[in-house]
Amino acid sequence: MKQRALNQCMEISGDPYGYLKKWKQNNNKKIISCFAMNIPEEIIHAAGLLPVIAWRSNESVSIGHSRVASFNCGLTRSFIDDVLKEKLNFLDGVVINRMCLQAQGIPFILEQNTKWANIIYMSLPALYDSDCIHDFFKSELDRLIIAMEKCSGNKITTEKIINSIEIYNHNRKLLSDIYEIRRNNIGIISAREILSIVHSSMIMPKEENNKLLLEVIEELNLKVAEGNPKSGIPVVIYGSLCQTPHPELLDLIENIGMVVVDDDIFIGSRYFVNSLNVSDNPIESMANRYFSHIPPCPTKGDYKSNWSAYISDIMNKNKAKAVITLMIKYCPPHMCAYPDDQITFEKKGIPEIMLEVEHEIISLEQVRTRLQSFVEIIGGI
Repeated sequence: MKQRALNQCMEISGDPYGYLKKWKQNNNKKIISCFAMNIPEEIIHAAGLLPVIAWRSNESVSIGHSRVASFNCGLTRSFIDDVLKEKLNFLDGVVINRMCLQAQGIPFILEQNTKWANIIYMSLPALYDSDCIHDFFKSELDRLIIAMEKCSGNKITTEKIINSIEIYNHNRKLLSDIYEIRRNNIGIISAREILSIVHSSMIMPKEENNKLLLEVIEELNLKVAEGNPKSGIPVVIYGSLCQTPHPELLDLIENIGMVVVDDDIFIGSRYFVNSLNVSDNPIESMANRYFSHIPPCPTKGDYKSNWSAYISDIMNKNKAKAVITLMIKYCPPHMCAYPDDQITFEKKGIPEIMLEVEHEIISLEQVRTRLQSFVEIIGGI
């Protein structure tokens, strides 16, 4: 069966640089990078700009190490490396969220090494139940609106934001539908393919991506009708905050006897899990979405939610037999949360293996050996 739409998603995910350069030439519009989680893209979209989620480069970091410490995470090092190599010259600015200590230093590096007129730092707060915290968050959104109006020269009205919310909600619904097809038809689509689908939605204009996702759904339904899905032990992957997992690692997981049935990773379900309420007060709707405890997120200082319990619920929903943790090397939020997660998994008798992944390609043979042993352990469960 031909998979034109799915192949297009994989091409865009594989070369976001080429796609965005061409898009900008054809549309003559400004592109703003969102670094990385929880940036309210709808505001940028309402200004007539194209928001794109920052990605991990496909090259090893070289000259980037002259500006960023080698013990930073792969995304921060890779992003600065791309800046210094002038691979991101098509961008017109960046919006950065206070999600970790490493991200907090990025604006200062960019101010010294780019000519971008738009470098916006958002100090999004931790999840504390307080009116003043909510008010502060909304004031940050107001500040972003002013900055995007200045960048675009367009007035951002309530009506424009509501329209953008509806477009983005449609995108979230389509991605959710694709995940539901996978849940109901285990093995019908690979983890690599799911990654490319979600990643394409982070890069493309949502209007164009919505049309593409409709075609993907049509292709998947045809594939379901044809049958012959891939079999394996059902597992859930979680972690990989901000950074794209190595597709080769996902292939390895599914080539040695397991099949990924669901995930809780950023370039995955975390990106679209909650829609915004469409109301006359879109800023309030954005605040409610941000302060939601679903999904739990260590980058928000979410001290109330139990991340491992959330993963357990995903497992039960999909009848999965094990969890694979993707730990980005030098990711303080996840590193701090993981010990509690591991203890909970042990108490509940949930088989779990943690894979520490780096921006540079890891030794897949060592990982293969560990995963093969893991498959033997969970095979009889």
